[in-house]
Amino acid sequence: MLAQRPHGRVRDSDFAYVDVPQPCPGGGVRARTRHLSIDPATRGWLDDRPSYLPPVGVGEVVRSLGIAVVEESRHPDFAPGDVVRGFTGWREEVLIEDPKGWDRLPDESTARLGILGMTGLTAWVGMGDICAPRAGETVFVSAAAGAVGSVAVQLARLAGARVVASAGGPRKCALLLDELGVDAVVDHRADDWADRLRDATPNGIDAVFENVGGALMEAALDRMNNGGRIALCGLIAGYNDVVRPPGPRNFGLLVTKRIRAEGFVVVDHTDRAARCEAELGAQVEAGRLHAFETVVEGFDTLVPTFVGSFDAGHVGKLVVSLG
Repeated sequence: MLAQRPHGRVRDSDFAYVDVPQPCPGGGVRARTRHLSIDPATRGWLDDRPSYLPPVGVGEVVRSLGIAVVEESRHPDFAPGDVVRGFTGWREEVLIEDPKGWDRLPDESTARLGILGMTGLTAWVGMGDICAPRAGETVFVSAAAGAVGSVAVQLARLAGARVVASAGGPRKCALLLDELGVDAVVDHRADDWADRLRDATPNGIDAVFENVGGALMEAALDRMNNGGRIALCGLIAGYNDVVRPPGPRNFGLLVTKRIRAEGFVVVDHTDRAARCEAELGAQVEAGRLHAFETVVEGFDTLVPTFVGSFDAGHVGKLVVSLG
């Protein structure tokens, strides 16, 4: 549970493990959690500030998507052994009083929290609806070795775009070049990253899938062409800041270059999740899309895994598996 609200960078001491017996509610479902999704968005839900979902209260279970297996059911639509996906929260066992909003799954694959889940839907909406890349255009994806970014990169390539990606460190940059086939990569930890971005976009940038914000976003905005599009998915550079960073300093370019910048939140698009999962699943099966993930074992690793996730050492979708 959330023991105290984080002040700046999230810490292990902001959380506490508690053991609470949970009998199955009348007419409800009791399920055992198998996998938990670790997402940067969770950090925003821990602050007491307005957002698209209410903040997690101190003393409440931390909000999280997960996959669980039904162990006991008093609801006619669910039976023991069913695999379900929903907001399990950070707990080993979940009580589902109202199954509305929960999905029944064909298997326990961790990909159903990644490319075949909310992660894939996020990339699909942002890249398809907002960036809308056309063949030959240049698309820039920040945090491209992360969960959403690695899917967004692949969708842009399938659309025939020239893809420039950013990531932190040689290992991630190599993955983007060698396994995801991007056309150019910018290591944002390099001292000359701004020069590398300029050199990688000689004809400018037509669309940006923004996951980071801050100086990287400003530099990409400087490189954008007239009539460009920006899908504002996340601004992770400021998630652990006590005061969110101002900017971008070059905001006026949205006007002079007639750029469309649109923020979006995936929970507004859950009515399209089944269609997205079917489309991306077919691409995965055909070998045109690949799931990238990092799976950490054990419920006791949950807090340190989340805290460490902001160091960006993992690749792709980050999942804690409870076995």
